Amino acid sequence: MKTRDKILNFALPLFTVAVIIGLWATTAKAVDSEYILPNIGETLSALKKLFKSAEFYRAFFGTLLRSVIAFAISYLLAFCTALLSYKSEKARRALKPVIVIVRALPTIAVVLLLVVWTNSRIAPVIVTFLVVFPTLYNNLYAALSGIDKKLDEMCTVFGVNNKKRLKKVVFPQIAPEFITSAGAGLTLNLKLMVAAEVLSQTARSMGYLLNTSKVYFEISTMLALVLITVVAGLIIEWAFGFWTKRTVKK
Repeated sequence: MKTRDKILNFALPLFTVAVIIGLWATTAKAVDSEYILPNIGETLSALKKLFKSAEFYRAFFGTLLRSVIAFAISYLLAFCTALLSYKSEKARRALKPVIVIVRALPTIAVVLLLVVWTNSRIAPVIVTFLVVFPTLYNNLYAALSGIDKKLDEMCTVFGVNNKKRLKKVVFPQIAPEFITSAGAGLTLNLKLMVAAEVLSQTARSMGYLLNTSKVYFEISTMLALVLITVVAGLIIEWAFGFWTKRTVKK
């Protein structure tokens, strides 16, 4: 990659962030009301206050744990069903209506029903799974379908054992897509989990803190919580993106 391209890859995202911050500062100044749009200083002050609160850490890690659990269930089931669909056309056809129905479920209605049927801690996990699972299934199935069948057939002809075939042929082809899907899925899990917690009013969660801030009209705290969720999602995406690049290089 040329030096100019490297500079642009670094500078353009920073420029975009600067524009967003500039628009925020300008709009907050024009509105001139912390109850509508707090300025950057007020939001940073709320952020600092959150980082000093033990309640925030309980809420954040509670939400993160539920997100990881929902993601693990979604990814495992998506992988198993995608592999089954890849191996069997009949299985793929049988699963297709299920995937379509699950994808079409209205999220808000499902959350409200699940709160009645389960409780406010389990409901967000289930609804997050229901939203993320179809996307993961499609991504993983596409990755498996992209395996070069000629290379696989060549391994059969030359008697390459399954272990070596997986390591040298199959894994290098599917690993980047599998890791990228994992990063995107976990990030989506986190965002959906917070939204589901808001609707479910889950105790000790980011959603609960957002609800509380809304009740007391602490808009700067709400913005701070949103920023934390966004940054956490960006870190997850970056970590999995870095992992994908390392895998491709190998």
